[in-house]
Amino acid sequence: MKNKYLKYSLEEFLDDRQFVSWVLRKRDNDEWLKLIDNHPEIKSKIGEAREIISLLSDSYEVLDEDCVLEMWQNIERFEKSHIRKVRTIIKLRRGLGWAASVLLIISLSVFGFLYLNEKRSGYRFASSESAAQNSEARLILSDGEEIVLTGNNSIISVDNRSESVRVNNSVIVLSDKKTGKVNEVQMNKVVIPYGKRSELLLADGTKVWLNAGTHLAFPLEFTEKNREVFLEGEAYFEVVKNDQQPFIVNAGELDIEVLGTHFVVSAYPGENTEAVLLEGCVAVSNPSIFGLRRDEVILEPNQKASFDNQNRTIAVSNEPETDMYVAWTRGWLEFSKESLQSVFNKVQRYYNIEITVPPNFPYSEQISGKLDLKESLEDVMIVLGGVAKIDYKISGDTVYVDEQLKRSPMK
Repeated sequence: MKNKYLKYSLEEFLDDRQFVSWVLRKRDNDEWLKLIDNHPEIKSKIGEAREIISLLSDSYEVLDEDCVLEMWQNIERFEKSHIRKVRTIIKLRRGLGWAASVLLIISLSVFGFLYLNEKRSGYRFASSESAAQNSEARLILSDGEEIVLTGNNSIISVDNRSESVRVNNSVIVLSDKKTGKVNEVQMNKVVIPYGKRSELLLADGTKVWLNAGTHLAFPLEFTEKNREVFLEGEAYFEVVKNDQQPFIVNAGELDIEVLGTHFVVSAYPGENTEAVLLEGCVAVSNPSIFGLRRDEVILEPNQKASFDNQNRTIAVSNEPETDMYVAWTRGWLEFSKESLQSVFNKVQRYYNIEITVPPNFPYSEQISGKLDLKESLEDVMIVLGGVAKIDYKISGDTVYVDEQLKRSPMK
């Protein structure tokens, strides 16, 4: 058992996935019991943390480990908007007694969970909007009306002064489409399926390029203290500077906050979230598992932040060739020592096709090269086949990789 637990605070125990797994599922039970026996000074703290988690789980019998983690994560998010009530409750636990404290924490968790779900319900992307299930790019207005975006590369421009949106050559007036309460932020969504792309000009002048398989939720006008959008997929942002109103991209598990800068974010479901900075400065952060603290890193130009979904950690690396990450906006796919799986995924999304491979295919092997995505799939696969040293055949919307050819070691 790691020595790090000897210095853990109560909040850090509550924030540790291995600890929660032990409390709920008795995983590594012998190791945890041995740790307590060898270090009795942490027994009391562990007992308090176990009691909170156990009572929370007992109060909601249907909760599994992920649900408990989700509940605690929402505490911090709710706290952020409501004057740090969680920390106040933790301080009150000694005077109120454990039963009352836990009930208060549970109540706040549920209330915060419902509050946030209501606030973000319009921003999240339902499975019915899956890029893989719909071949048409769409603009979904705040009142639910859907507008089909024709062409492989649509252009959308928001004009908050005239309360309208221009889609390619058509103008849509939104003043008579407002719904909800007065001063409530009305979010619109762009859904870009595989095989399509789009360019978007937001109300503040910020330019956004949306890659294949991407969803973006945005308001007609930025009226709150932050300019906030919600992203699933990949987008390149050129943000207009505004010192009084930071621009925040909510992407997967990361929040990227900027004043004015150029950066690209990749946050496809099932993949690690990445942010690459080309110009300016951004703060990249993620809520911890229980949300009682946040990890944050500051990126400088030519750096990349990668969020590991499993370990919930942010790693920063230097990327001297950042232009490579936005080459898709110009119709190119560039990759340097990138895994075959990553390259295949990008080709699949761009052309809306499926690549199947034989068992035990070396997905992790790395390749370098450049593909002209303006060419046909057949032409791209000829180049990719030569770079990756693979044999393949194309049948309809599926590329079958037949066998792995003999590869030369990478230099």
